[in-house]
Amino acid sequence: MTGPNRRHALGTVAALAGLAASPGAKGQSRNSTEKLSGYAVNLDTWFKQVPFEQRFALAKQHNFKFIEFWSVDRGNGTKASALRALCDANDLTVTQFAPAWPNFADPAKLPDLLKTTETAIADARTLNCTQFTVTGHSLVGGMSREAQLAGYLAGLMRMAPMLEAAGITALVEPFNRVNHLNHLLNGSQPALPMVRSVNSPRVKLLWDFYHMQLEDGDLIEKFTAGADQVAHVQIGDVPGRHQPGTGEVNHANLLKAVRAAGYRGKIGLEFMPLDQDDAKAVKDMLALGVS
Repeated sequence: MTGPNRRHALGTVAALAGLAASPGAKGQSRNSTEKLSGYAVNLDTWFKQVPFEQRFALAKQHNFKFIEFWSVDRGNGTKASALRALCDANDLTVTQFAPAWPNFADPAKLPDLLKTTETAIADARTLNCTQFTVTGHSLVGGMSREAQLAGYLAGLMRMAPMLEAAGITALVEPFNRVNHLNHLLNGSQPALPMVRSVNSPRVKLLWDFYHMQLEDGDLIEKFTAGADQVAHVQIGDVPGRHQPGTGEVNHANLLKAVRAAGYRGKIGLEFMPLDQDDAKAVKDMLALGVS
């Protein structure tokens, strides 16, 4: 989930709640809305020409029904209730968000991990959302890789009963070693066997194909092998992390294979529209013919 600056100032809670819903984008049809129904636009990588709180209305104008974003706290104490008000005003549903996690491969961070998990569960309930992303796997100096993997796994095991009781799913997200340096989990290994070993219906994987292309390659075969443990998917073309059609990945074939493997959730659009041209990125998504 790392990428552009997450710290966009918000207005007051009252101002957020009072933003009026806006009409659909000019020239876009109900058919466009239906074709976008399989996607969740990421408000931290799209619509960056305006402050964060105004992006909810832009998502609606571009005929999205589902959104995702990073932290609830935008740097000034923003509450989940304020973001929920923006969703309700613009008829949007949150598919997942990404709390800021302690680096819990270090067992000393366990108290912080449990506290963050409690807060994330409460925020998810407020947002009427059943999933959030889990990272917190920066390398720990002075610890062996084996000890860090054991510590991270132990943390997930401690989270699992909390998540199961709440009915909330944690999405473990691995990165890549090309431009997300110094992380414990990169690509499908060892993240996939780790989540399998947790053996909880509420600890699954976020499969970000941008990271997977840079780290693993062989996208369709590797996803198909791990699809039973995937609860959320994100895309972004390589290189550049822009929309499909700007890089080397055949997203039409890829997304058809994702659906054929049994994944029925939303496809998170965690990429930066090329040249910040959001309308062109929407057209490129529609041109895929896959939702």
